[in-house]
Amino acid sequence: MDGLSFGKRDRRVTGEYVLAVLRIVFGFMLIWAFFDKLLGLGMLTTPEAAIVNGGSPTEYYLSELVSGVFADFFHGLAGNPVLDFLLMAGLLVVGVALMAGFASRLATVGMCVMMFLMYLLAVPPSDNPLVDYHIAYILAMLAIYLLGGFDRLSVNGRWSDLGIVRRFPILQ
Repeated sequence: MDGLSFGKRDRRVTGEYVLAVLRIVFGFMLIWAFFDKLLGLGMLTTPEAAIVNGGSPTEYYLSELVSGVFADFFHGLAGNPVLDFLLMAGLLVVGVALMAGFASRLATVGMCVMMFLMYLLAVPPSDNPLVDYHIAYILAMLAIYLLGGFDRLSVNGRWSDLGIVRRFPILQ
């Protein structure tokens, strides 16, 4: 047990590193989804459905895989080019911001909004009356932001020193 004993400061710093790694993992998940939808890497998107082959990243998912109380609303959005663009831009921008660790406020809001929208695609969830993993992702993202997950393994310090970021604090 001696190897597991940490002082309070050691636990805090170690926790910040763990949260930073979780932040990077979330960013990688979004970047992977972006490239899968763009190139059809065969995970969730077949090569035929890839954007580079004329596919829509929302067409199949929103028309076939959505269930629950909001299904009709989301079915109507399937294949919308504006929604396709917003989805792809969100995956790329939020993914890069999370992986590099900058624009922490916007990245946190972006991740939470995307996960909440994904949650709404299947309300109620099929395996629990109220909660699914998207809610856990939202709570984890908030913990990352609030508990120092952008303070380690990131460019957040340098980013915060930029003139435009100082002028527009929303970019923090």
